[in-house]
Amino acid sequence: MKKGLTRIGIVFLIILFVYMNAHRPNEEQFYTWLLNEYDIECHESITCTKRLEGDSYTTLIETGSNIKKGYLLFNTIGKIYEDETGSRTTVKAMGMFGKYFTIIIDEQG
Repeated sequence: MKKGLTRIGIVFLIILFVYMNAHRPNEEQFYTWLLNEYDIECHESITCTKRLEGDSYTTLIETGSNIKKGYLLFNTIGKIYEDETGSRTTVKAMGMFGKYFTIIIDEQG
């Protein structure tokens, strides 16, 4: 009985390993997540816009970027944005299972 459970556990871990490796989200999915989660919309340049309360927007410039794709089962992305007044927004996220999860969101005004 114990050998059977061990085999089932090993097969489950192998399937989980393959699934996680195949479903690491890409950078484009990060930008979609960033828009949905924090109202920061980035286009093909380093300039982004952040929706504030109401219908007002502020322009953000990407001043730092760190993307780690070398992990086998997940990836991490860190971005630093700065607006016209010098306020910084730091976003770090981990991507796994086809989604991104917030590690750090730091807004320094």
